[in-house]
Amino acid sequence: MTQFAIEKVYTQTSPGSLRAVACDPEERPVRLFTERWGGAGDRARFGAISEARLRAFADELRGAFCELPSGEQVFLRLKSREDLTEGQAIRLRIESEARFEKLARGALTEAPLKTVSGLTAWCAAIGMSSAPDVVESADRVSAAFHEALSPSVTLPRGGKLHIERTRALTAFDIDTAGRKDKGSAGARALAINQDAIGEMARQIAVRGLGGAFVLDCVSPIHASAGDRLRAFGRSAFEAMGLAPVRLLKPSDLGLLQAALPWRFTPLEDERTANPAETELLDLMRHLQREAEAIPTRFFTLLLGGRVWRAYQERKSDADQALQTHFSGRVSVKQSATDTSEVIGQ
Repeated sequence: MTQFAIEKVYTQTSPGSLRAVACDPEERPVRLFTERWGGAGDRARFGAISEARLRAFADELRGAFCELPSGEQVFLRLKSREDLTEGQAIRLRIESEARFEKLARGALTEAPLKTVSGLTAWCAAIGMSSAPDVVESADRVSAAFHEALSPSVTLPRGGKLHIERTRALTAFDIDTAGRKDKGSAGARALAINQDAIGEMARQIAVRGLGGAFVLDCVSPIHASAGDRLRAFGRSAFEAMGLAPVRLLKPSDLGLLQAALPWRFTPLEDERTANPAETELLDLMRHLQREAEAIPTRFFTLLLGGRVWRAYQERKSDADQALQTHFSGRVSVKQSATDTSEVIGQ
């Protein structure tokens, strides 16, 4: 079995947010972390232990709806009511985080509660057995997040992998443009398919995806090549800490299928859950770059429309973050339009 390893964690501390990227020994991003407002009102995180209250049974779904202290709902799967009652205080382990139109899911546990930072809990949840080497690097973190939100990524030896997430599955398509492999058609196809499978596994890990996946492989794929691709895929997923994975060898149509349980909130879901707040935090990161470039300059954060409303909802947290990072160099004003921008004075 290929060993999953994280060599280093890079962080980016910005007004109102903390972002981190975990990298493998080759310095490739393999996991991403985000935390807003110091974790205040944070969502249920994978692997966390939390007190909860059972609010209502859903016998037709073989489970129950529970409420965390933050107010977030979690679905608890049950084989039976197990002597539980509505309104009862219980303790849950979060088995999967909330995602688009899906509640977080939990399981009953008697494990003790632990008070640790969100970053520390994340390190444990993604399998770090010891404290990683943590380095502040806004550039590395920004690059990793940009890649994880891109619809296409470049393969290691040329070509691209296009990624499209649908309700039913995530589809991966190989683009061979710019690729110059040598050998027979079968050898060339095997090489690019292996590169695509390895990159598919990394993108699934870094984007926090689960569910079903389909890769449209390059042909021709002979019988022996299909077996090799399946074996290679298992090793690639294990190397990304994505075991156990259900993975089939390519079909007669050249489609390689895989499936993984959901664990984390996908990055794109996290950003679209509250788009106005996301835009506000992106703007504050841009402000940070501008302020660091010209340390003596003062700035106005001009907020319009929904971003102004998002600021008002988080005014206390946002003002404190701006004061902490900029020591009075930034004023916040409402724009007369829907446009938001950073203005240097």
